[in-house]
Amino acid sequence: MPSGSPRQQTRQCTHCGNDFQYAVRRGRPNTFCSPACRAAARSSSAEPPDLTRYNEDLGATAEDLQLSATTLLAAVHGGEDTDDLMGQVTDHYRFLKDVEAAVVARGRARGDSWMQIAEAAGSGAESYRKKWTQDKVSRRLTRAREARRDRQAASGRPAAADRAGCAPLPPAQTPGEQFAAAMVSLQRSTGLTIKDTASRIGVSPSYVSRILAGTRRPSWPIVEAFVETCEGRSLEMRALWEAAQRTPDHQQEPVPEDPEEAKAQLHTALRALYLAADRPDLWDVKRAVSTGTKPSIREISLALNGTRIPDWETTAKIIMALRGSPAEFRPLWQAASPPSTTSALQAAAFG
Repeated sequence: MPSGSPRQQTRQCTHCGNDFQYAVRRGRPNTFCSPACRAAARSSSAEPPDLTRYNEDLGATAEDLQLSATTLLAAVHGGEDTDDLMGQVTDHYRFLKDVEAAVVARGRARGDSWMQIAEAAGSGAESYRKKWTQDKVSRRLTRAREARRDRQAASGRPAAADRAGCAPLPPAQTPGEQFAAAMVSLQRSTGLTIKDTASRIGVSPSYVSRILAGTRRPSWPIVEAFVETCEGRSLEMRALWEAAQRTPDHQQEPVPEDPEEAKAQLHTALRALYLAADRPDLWDVKRAVSTGTKPSIREISLALNGTRIPDWETTAKIIMALRGSPAEFRPLWQAASPPSTTSALQAAAFG
């Protein structure tokens, strides 16, 4: 280097992430590799980026991961052999990496630096940037979209791009929200005004309004009178009401030891969830299943009317489609389902 020439230093462009050489001089150091990157950065800071596609990728990959976890848990409790379980684990790891790639893509689109993303991941910025180059992220998310379309085509469900106006599945409701939603569904089905409903029950209209809004938990006699006025079924409402009364540290009802009793409770709980979802058409329930093979209309109908219990994967999909939490139903499903031969043999082997 000629005497007196400025020292060269390698930096990372804060916009595109590429390394570049710049001459060290007094003043503020250059943080962009080119005038184009500087202009693009200024433009992006002035106008928020459109994250629609990135949010879609992140939501879809997260749904794939959730279903994979449910499938893996079902395989574990079903006593599947090592080969099947390792296959499930491999699939789950692949879905997890898809989610990671989607988080990186969305973060970079939002303007997050590699340092921010890497620190959140517990990694170094340089190694993480090399791990998730733009090309690697793009190829991984493209493969994930193609695999998702193949699964959807095999199950008869149209791809997201072909489902214009189809909103994503909302998050699971709390027991209190489910109870209030079921009361709203019953009241709406009568065609009565809140004032008329309140008059028949013997309470004030404002009290009924607070019940329907979920801000007031009524006693069971009032709920029973409400259900009778709305010509509903008290069994399902009792299940929802009891769940809404439980404290956060005691949300799980003890499951019965008798499989037949557990089966009856499970079907009642599923019908209660169906009521809380405002009794949708069964085709709508099927369409609400976000990923994987969808349950048939017959399977959904049998699960709701109490004829038989589906396998856990199918049951979990129905529960999620009705905005319930599969984890809350799992103990009851296990008590209602006869153990497999494999599970029985394993239990005997491990004493």
